[in-house]
Formats: sequence, structure tokens, C-alpha cells
Amino acid sequence: MSTVTWLLTSPRIPAGLLTVEAWDALQEAEAVAAFDETPAVAAIRDAGIDVDIVEDAAEFLEEGGVWIVGEDGDEELREALAEYVAGGEVELEVVYGSWDPPGARLLDLVEAVARLHAEDGCPWHRAQTHRSLGPYLLEESYEVLDAIAGGDPDELREELGDLLFQPLLHASLAEDFDIDDVAGDLVEKIIRRHPHVWGDADPDDLYEHWNEAKAAEKPHRDHPADGVSRQLPSLALAAKVIERFSDQGEPLELPELPDGMKLAPEDVGDFLLAAVSAARQAGVDPELALRHAITERAGLERLDPQGHGADDEAEYETEYEDDEYDDEAETSEGGRRV
Repeated sequence: MSTVTWLLTSPRIPAGLLTVEAWDALQEAEAVAAFDETPAVAAIRDAGIDVDIVEDAAEFLEEGGVWIVGEDGDEELREALAEYVAGGEVELEVVYGSWDPPGARLLDLVEAVARLHAEDGCPWHRAQTHRSLGPYLLEESYEVLDAIAGGDPDELREELGDLLFQPLLHASLAEDFDIDDVAGDLVEKIIRRHPHVWGDADPDDLYEHWNEAKAAEKPHRDHPADGVSRQLPSLALAAKVIERFSDQGEPLELPELPDGMKLAPEDVGDFLLAAVSAARQAGVDPELALRHAITERAGLERLDPQGHGADDEAEYETEYEDDEYDDEAETSEGGRRV
């Protein structure tokens, strides 16, 4: 009976970083073999150990030794080896030379995206720009929210993958930075904004730490709503702007509900729905009306809208001023105006 040591290594970390157990097995083996010239094979050879590259592993299985498993897992050989073990012809020992660290499959994703954008990659992906991909980022975000609302972990896992795909695509298209720059900046920001985790700051003051760090990062911002995306839907924009002013200790002067009217949490949805209905009856687009109101009250017209130039903002103002809600202007396509 021969003894085969099945040496498993990760292709996602430097090939020479093997465990002591793996190096001991390699140095003590009478034979070491593999199917392909992988980086792991090269590193083992560099350490002075002979490695035979074979096309047929039958002779190796009869004699025994250390088998360096290829990056694809050598599935056919593994199945054959299982039959030998079941028949009592081979004694099998599995040794892990290295393991994938957490997040290792992200490296595979980076490589896959790079392949898409290579000269012989996908023509559709090669033709995209940051602007053309923008709608997909928004769409995938909403699909993640749908999956969360649905409570299906498998669906959430899939949708998170689709969302994760988007920043990698944008980073791959960029000329001035890559995904490592994006990740590096993010890590620095996370550490900077959590001194109670990476430092000795008081955790009870974490909200203050966060705001102080943001203020230090963006010293040029002199408006409470500076940095809030103007591409947010109006309701989300209004909520975020009100929150920003409150955080700065400068609460906005806002309209109040009719005298004596109070809303319970469970009534807020119906109240907003009634407001939308009232806006339609008044011949006003509620989305534009709310955007106009929060823009005026918060002085957002002084800011450059993120993602829009001054001409776009002027166009929006004209659109709001001139827009009449007209049923005849609607199309049958999804009930939306086009």
C-alpha cells in the first residue's frame, strides 16, 4: 500500500508561504509530483525540492509521495484517489500548505473584472463609461433593498454580489486610480473615523468622533448640506438635509402640521400618501414640489449639485417653474412621463 500526501495550497497568497507541516512533508517525501507548472511548484523547486510534472498520475499513486494539487483542484485525480482509498490500495493524508484568508475570493473577482476589460475581453464591458454604468449602480442598490425586505438570505447573497460588481467595474475603468486605491482610502477613512476602536477615545462619544473626523476631512465645506447628493429622490434628500442641519445645531425653519395634528409612526405612510394625492389634485408633481421646497428652505441653490453642473441646476429650476401636471402629457409606458 502506498501513502499519498494530498497537498492543498491557496493560489491567492504568495506560493512560498507554506505551513511547517507542508514543508516537512515535502522534505521527507521520496517523490513530489504535480500536473502543472504552477507558482507553488516553482516556489517548492526554488527551495531545493525536485518536483515531477506528469500527465498520468497512475505510477505516482502506486509509488506514493506528495501530490501538489493544482489551482483547479485536480478533481478527476481526486475522484480516482478516493476509489483507491476505498479499495485499500492507497493510504491518504491531507495536508494544508496554506489557506485562503478572509476576503480571498475578492482577488478572484478583481481578476475576473480585469479579464472583462482586457483587449480580448467583453465588447459590451469595454464600451462602458462611468456615466453609462451609473443607472446600474442605482438599480442594483434597490434590488439589494428588495432582497432585505424579502428576508431571503440566498437572494440577498446574490444581490450583494451584483452590487459589489459595480464599484469594481468603475475602478477598472478609471485612469487615475484602481481598486487598491479605493480600498486603501476606505480603510484609512474607517480607521480615522473610529478612534474608539483604533485608539483610546471614549466609545460614548463615537457620534462626535465621526462628525469631527468628517469635518477635518472636508474643511472646505461651509454649508450643513454640503456633500449630500442632489441625485437622491426628493423624500430622501429632504430627510438627509434636515438631519444635516440638526447635526450642525442649525435646525431648519420648516412648515408645521395643522394645529392639533399629531402623527403616530404607523400613520406616517398614509399621511405621505395623502400628500402625494393632494399634490396630483393640485396639478403639481410631488417629487419636484418637495425638491423645490427643500432647495429653497435649505439654500441648496448655493451648492454645486453632485453630478450636475450649473446648467443642469438652472434647467431643473425651469422645469419646476414651467411644469404643469397634465394627464395628456403622460404616456402609457409604465405610467411615467417620457
